[in-house]
Amino acid sequence: MVQTLLTQLEADTSRVWREADLSKMGFDPSTVRRSFKRRYGMTFLEMARHSRLRDSFDSLSEGARVIDAQQDAGFASASAFREAFARLLGLAPAAFSKQALLRADWIETPLGSMIAVCDASNLHLLEFVGRKALPGELKKLWQGANGSLGFGRFAPTDQIERELQAYFEGTDARFQTPLALHGSAFTKDVWRALRDIPAGQTRSYGALACDLGRPQATRAVARANGANQIAIVIPCHRVLGADGSLTGYGGGLWRKQRLIELERQYLG
Repeated sequence: MVQTLLTQLEADTSRVWREADLSKMGFDPSTVRRSFKRRYGMTFLEMARHSRLRDSFDSLSEGARVIDAQQDAGFASASAFREAFARLLGLAPAAFSKQALLRADWIETPLGSMIAVCDASNLHLLEFVGRKALPGELKKLWQGANGSLGFGRFAPTDQIERELQAYFEGTDARFQTPLALHGSAFTKDVWRALRDIPAGQTRSYGALACDLGRPQATRAVARANGANQIAIVIPCHRVLGADGSLTGYGGGLWRKQRLIELERQYLG
């Protein structure tokens, strides 16, 4: 069922899917909803909506008018398109500018789509599409750049895409893309400490606080961990609860589990 629907979605990413379409294919919509939610952290209809928005993102990156991107994505209503776009990214399409200092683009990974935001020299954000914090993070970047956030990519976007491909293929867990870190001095220290955890290993929040020489700062470490907006590269997924259990992860616990499993191949 899952594979059939993914094949259908890949064949026509602009198709507007409804539960009635699933029923016509002989699938129970509630079963589809539960299966996709369990496996991918989102429903099939949400995944289809993201695919349509990705198509509009690509069109806008190539300089298309908003109305053309809307139609390419299969949205009959301009207001529905703006609302869906803003819900996902925190900003309406018209808020993005041309020839901007910061540019956002879509990167596909085996664990789902990601949004990368770069300037000409650094990576500012790398988040899984659908993360609740993503709209607020993009809006902050937009405000910090005085509205100079647009569609497209710079060289760091190409670099991080290549490095992510090598990471998921199991050939290289090193990330060399230059980063622009947005946080307090303590928060940046936590993020640097996260990058010192080798792939395949994990730490508890308490152990990370001790590594920083701040054994009483476990909660502050946890907050800094949650504020990370450069997923995978700053590996907040390598931090577990004191008892070794999975704890909160903005990209979804299912992704955290898969990242930890994937990185076992890098041990030794």
